[in-house]
Order: sequence, then structure tokens, then C-alpha cells
Amino acid sequence: MWILGCAVALVVVVYLMRAKKLSGIEEMHNSEFYFGGTLVVYREVLQRKTCTLATFMNKLIHDHEFRVFHWAQVGGKTAIVINHPDDIKFMLKDEFNAFMKAKCFIDIFYSLLGDGIFNTNGDKWKEQRITMAHMFNRRQLRDRMSTTFGNHAQEMVQILRDAASSGVPYNIQPLFYCYTFDCINMIAFNRNVNSLKGVEKDCSFQQSFDSVQASVVNRFIAPWWWINSAFGLTQSERDTAEHISRINVYVNEVVDGYYDEEGNIRDDALQGDQTMTGLFLEAAKEEGKKYDRKFLRDMIINVLIAGRDTTGSALTSCVEYLVQHPEWQDKLAEEAKTCFGGNTQEALTFDDIEGKSPVAEAVFLEALRLNPSVPGNEKIAVKDVTFPSGATATKGTYIHWATMATNRRKDYFGEDAEEFNPARWMEGKAYDDYVFPGFNAGPRLCLGKNMAILEGKIALLTIFANFKFTAKPGFKPSLLFSITWQNDSNGMQVAVHEQ
Repeated sequence: MWILGCAVALVVVVYLMRAKKLSGIEEMHNSEFYFGGTLVVYREVLQRKTCTLATFMNKLIHDHEFRVFHWAQVGGKTAIVINHPDDIKFMLKDEFNAFMKAKCFIDIFYSLLGDGIFNTNGDKWKEQRITMAHMFNRRQLRDRMSTTFGNHAQEMVQILRDAASSGVPYNIQPLFYCYTFDCINMIAFNRNVNSLKGVEKDCSFQQSFDSVQASVVNRFIAPWWWINSAFGLTQSERDTAEHISRINVYVNEVVDGYYDEEGNIRDDALQGDQTMTGLFLEAAKEEGKKYDRKFLRDMIINVLIAGRDTTGSALTSCVEYLVQHPEWQDKLAEEAKTCFGGNTQEALTFDDIEGKSPVAEAVFLEALRLNPSVPGNEKIAVKDVTFPSGATATKGTYIHWATMATNRRKDYFGEDAEEFNPARWMEGKAYDDYVFPGFNAGPRLCLGKNMAILEGKIALLTIFANFKFTAKPGFKPSLLFSITWQNDSNGMQVAVHEQ
């Protein structure tokens, strides 16, 4: 009899775990009986046909002609995929409190991001956001940024000069990631790292950083990942634990400089400290807040990802499109003459480019539009809602959106929406944050948006004042399966030529 009972229970469980259809919303194309869209996605991503879940979502959104659709998944999880700016505004601003980062998302990234601003909801997020907003509004931080960007951009010039003289194809992607890594370390922690100069400790940290991001994102297609992680059952999770340990050792060197042996923030550590971390802790102290070592560790990791990966990705994308459109390289070189005032050996500052760099800004934003540094995201509805498009999401429904797809809508960006055309940003037309959510939008709008654009412009103007790039014959960049838009180890191969 107990065998029969177990069999009945198994049948009930299997039935309840089926992918369920959602009335009133179109189902994902090629959805299958019982499994819904689960196997469609697994086959596509595991075979790396589109490389990342976000690029696959972009493909699906185009296949559905930009209509909202339902992605039924085995296990009872249900998700809808949106892309219209009105729906995105509804979620990210109008009904902000009706959507949260899902617990499964937070759990997947917790070993890396901890309780940092990118991995929290509610009061934890709000508290960090308010303090960081005060920090970014300080002029001394902006001045520190532009000086740092200009100095490190000149270091890139020396490296590229060697690449030009060698005459062999050069992978420029690591250069940009080292540039942004060195910059964010100086701005955020007053740490003079030398990854641009190939210092082993700083380069190995970045390797661990990239490896963890790639392995952590794989947890999305392995729902049993927490078992593998807890017991070290897979090589991927064992490697992740080792890389996390290396990251913690590196970051804790920064953390230790701010605390005494009792775990209190040292007053002398904050005196004259105009870094992001110093300004953040100073503001927290003024507000009567006290943060422990783990909090500071988590904040630093989140700042590093924001300051290194997103802008490094965007600059790599700039070069990808500029080698296909050399006329924009010429325009950048011409604009650089105005900004530099004839001396390209001097480091550019904020005042040098303010109001004089529309081409550089347009190129940066256009590359970011086509290849968004964070190409997709998800949230979960915490109450029943109806989107402006008419789609209904009940409490517990996951909401996916692909920034990449929204950024390529022809009804907003014209018939050439799939093409690289920086002129669209120079025609007096402004795109709001929901049409172009490249820096997120609403209350979670990226605080470092202006910083990223400034860093990108200074890098582009400094480089193209001195060099031109051509594509390596036959080379086509291939994406890495990661959190951010990043090419694989082949990077972006170019031939470097002196201007």
C-alpha cells in the first residue's frame, strides 16, 4: 500500500511541477508540453548559440515582434518578458515598490556581491543609495575623477604606441579593463594599482574577478547549484570558492586601512580622504551610521564591478563599431584637437572637454545602446499588477526585460535602430531613461552615470588623438557567458596605427 501511496504522491508532485500557461498573454514560441519554455532556453544557452540569456531574450523579443510574452518554466515558476518603455517605466518608477530583486537572484550573487547596493532591496538598498548620492554630488570627487581618467588614459597611449610599432594585431579589451580598474581603485580607495603596467597581483585579482562572474552566472541554469556550492561537488563551484577567497584577501587590504583592532572606523583614516570610500564613510558618520568590515567589503566589490566592468565593456564596444565606421574615428580625432588645444601629451580634464565633446559622447552612448553593459535583468512582483500594455502579473511572477531589445526598437530609434549611427545623439533629440535604460532608470538609476560618460569620453579623445584602428581580417568578437557584456578571451583584435 505504501508503494501505491508513494506513486500517487510522485504523480501529484510531477503534475504540480509542470509549466503552467498564463491566460491572456502569448506563450513563448516553441514552448513544449509540460516543460513550457524551459528546455528551449536550456538548449539555446547550453549550446551557446546566443551566448547569454539576455541576448537570447533579445532574439525572442524580436521573434515576438516586441509583444509581451509568457515564459512558462518547469517547477511552477512563471515569468513574463517585457520591453516597451511604458512597461519599463511602470516597473522601475511608477510602481517601484511593487517589484523587488528575487531571493533566488540575491542568493546566486551573494558570495560575490553580498549585501551591496546591486544585491539588496528595501531599507538595505535605500540606506546605501542615499549616502552614495550625497557622495557623488561633491565637486571634489568629480575633479578627482577627471584627473585620474586623464592620467591613466595617457598610460594607455604609451602601451598602444608599442602595439603600433609591433605591427601585429592587438587585443584591446584587456587594456580597457585595466584602465577602468586602475581608475576606480584610485578614485574609490586612493589605491595606486598598476594593472596597466602588468603588476601580477592586480592582474590576478582581475582574472579571479572575471572567473567568478562567469561561474556565478552559470548558477541560473543549474537550480541545484547551492548543493554543489555547499559540498564542492563541481569543479566550477570549487574554483568559485577559491577565486572568492582571493578576491576577499585583496579587498580586505583596503578594508583594514579604515578600521582599528576593535572594529571601529579610525578618525585619522578619514582625514583628508577624498576617495569614494572616504566620503561615504564620512557621510555615514555624520548621519550616525556605523558599518562593519563585511559591509565595507560588500560595498567595495559592488563599486569595483560598476567602475570597472561596465565602462570597460562600453569602450570595447566603441572600438568594435569604430573599426567598421572609420569616418567616426576621423571625427573623434578632429574633436580631440579642440579639446587638447594642440598638446596631446597633456592629460585631459573635465574643464577641457565640457561642452566641447559631443562626438565622443555620441559614440560612447551609441555603442552602449547597441551593446548594453548590462544587457538584461529580472525582478519579481510582490503584489498583483497590470502593466500599461495590459499584461497582468500576479504576486510571485518574475519579470524579465532585455535592455538590448528596448535599445533597438525601431518605433523609438528609427529604421536604422540596428545600425551604429552616433549622429542620432547629436540631432537634438533626447531619449529618456526608459527608452534607453542603459544606466537603469527610476530610483535605481546608476549614480555613476555621469562618471562613466566622462571616463569614456576622456579615453576615446585621448586614444583617437593619437591612433587609428583597423579590424583584424576575419576577426569577429564572441561574447563570454557573464553578468556583463564582455567578449571572450579573444577580446577585440585590432591593428593599431599612429595618427
